Amino acid sequence: MKIRVWDIPTRLFHWMLVAAYAGAFFTSESEWFLEYHTIAGYIILGLVTFRVLWGFTGNRYSRFGDFVKGFKEVGSFVKEAVRLKPPRYLGHNPAVGWVVVFMLVLTIVIVFTGIATYGGEENRGALAGVISFEAANAARKVHLILADIAIAAIITHICAALFHDFVLKENIILSMITGTKEDPESWSERVEHLKPEDAPSAARLAVWIVVTVLGGFALIYLPPEGRGAFTGRETVQVLDDLGFAVLLKPDPVWKDECATSCHSGFHPTLLPAASWEKIMGSLQDHYGEDVSLDDASRAEILKFLLSASAERSTTEASRKILNSIPKDRVESRITEVPYWVAKHEDIKEEVFKRKSVMSKSNCVACHPGAEAGSFEDKDIRIPG
Repeated sequence: MKIRVWDIPTRLFHWMLVAAYAGAFFTSESEWFLEYHTIAGYIILGLVTFRVLWGFTGNRYSRFGDFVKGFKEVGSFVKEAVRLKPPRYLGHNPAVGWVVVFMLVLTIVIVFTGIATYGGEENRGALAGVISFEAANAARKVHLILADIAIAAIITHICAALFHDFVLKENIILSMITGTKEDPESWSERVEHLKPEDAPSAARLAVWIVVTVLGGFALIYLPPEGRGAFTGRETVQVLDDLGFAVLLKPDPVWKDECATSCHSGFHPTLLPAASWEKIMGSLQDHYGEDVSLDDASRAEILKFLLSASAERSTTEASRKILNSIPKDRVESRITEVPYWVAKHEDIKEEVFKRKSVMSKSNCVACHPGAEAGSFEDKDIRIPG
């Protein structure tokens, strides 16, 4: 006889979490998929929040009180499992009960470190403008470590399901789909008469594992449909004198003198304040040319550049540029900044010599948002 064990909300939570975790994993390798990864993270947070609440209000087998047992009972169960004679539980067994709690806590921390990273490095999401770049950098490291731990926990969870299938002769994956399990009497009567050859085929299991792994590789390398136009904002945010993030308003004098008449404008967020002071202090020899300005124009441009220097910027690119420059060094060429060099080292010289690019300093050729201060990886277009 079948007994209803897992209610519909619990089953929906389980399989939606599986899908969301898969989505988060397969969108974690490239910044082009960052929005998809973030959406998956928020979905996971919502699901876990529901499961915590459902752990106190759901049906009997969904409640924490049913499967979170004392460590003595957990130890006893593990000891019997090692002997391949574990007792059967209709709901979660004592060991899995603590794994469930561990996974819920671990997932919550993973999501919040992800939100912190997204807010501090990308200046997006719930914590945009609240988390510093340095804090986001630390959060990213924790996020990556915990993600690996989560993968190990998921693999352990799958192995536990296989253990049930081979040892207890019970398909708990199917029960999480149907919601039902055999009652104790029916189960005992069935397994007592089973022979070893009646167990699931190891060969069939291996085939399914290979198919699953190949499907995973397909998802990793499957790009989203198409790539739209430049998705950056009209302009970036910088920190004002009080430390608040505000939209940067382009200065008309800078635009006229630096971003139109001479060359494409290098966004002020690309260099630290000391670099702009050095550049604006030597206009009579500006990379071999005399581009001197009257004092008023020079002062206004310098003020604008300092108000939006890398120290004031909230963008990921600015922070990484700033952190890559040694403290005792003042760069006057963006293309010589260590971070710039590292990001472009895989691009062949012939690319920079193309008529569509012309030089390393022509940022807008590959970065459509360069003039607005946006250098997102997902927006990069290397022209032919």
